[in-house]
Amino acid sequence: MIKAIIFDVDDTLYDQKSPFSAAIQQTFKLPFTPTELAQIFKRFRDFNDRTFEQVATNELSLEAWQTARLRHAMTDLTTTTITTDWAIQFEMAYHKALANIELFPGLGTTLEKLSHCFEIGIITNGPTATQRHKLQQLQIQRYVHPDNIFISEELGIAKPDPSIFTTWAHQAGIRANQAAYVGDNAALDMTSAKHAGWQTFWFNHRQNMQSQPTVIPDQIIQSPDELNDLLLALAQAAV
Repeated sequence: MIKAIIFDVDDTLYDQKSPFSAAIQQTFKLPFTPTELAQIFKRFRDFNDRTFEQVATNELSLEAWQTARLRHAMTDLTTTTITTDWAIQFEMAYHKALANIELFPGLGTTLEKLSHCFEIGIITNGPTATQRHKLQQLQIQRYVHPDNIFISEELGIAKPDPSIFTTWAHQAGIRANQAAYVGDNAALDMTSAKHAGWQTFWFNHRQNMQSQPTVIPDQIIQSPDELNDLLLALAQAAV
């Protein structure tokens, strides 16, 4: 029986592509098409998910990582050489755009209902200040106890290391098979949570392919409406 439902943050609780696209257009002032913006965003997210662990282990500085991820995202789409200064401009625009993020439609009401039936938590990779800023903007404290919020920089553990999940469960007094993780990345979120013995809900609203899957998610959800429906069904069943 599920007793705890834990969420990723970026592109799981809110639409990350919206503030990202606004920051890209403000930084480069180029007429990118929707297809190009989607491509840039996918590269950005793929690079984040593959490499953030190197920041957590101090193999890369945060500044070098931020420059590298923007350079990777913009490959073949601009003649501008992506320097640290360009990365700083983008990060400033991106953080400004993040001040306007909101939970996916209906998710606030759903989280409110879930919080009466389950332990609700957050496990997210990223710099502490950035992730806490997002969570504050999303008013996540209305639904999640501060002790249940795990940010990789604070712990010194980052996904895909399964120990970030086992540490959360141990602290909450929850057995592995009583926890479910909701995340948008098949490899980073689903595989690592599954290796920790958790149930997994893949929020695949970008309709990404799961290349060479090593685990099969327990649920695959393809839209915010489907996610709300699944979570509300769990809440009703728990009453």
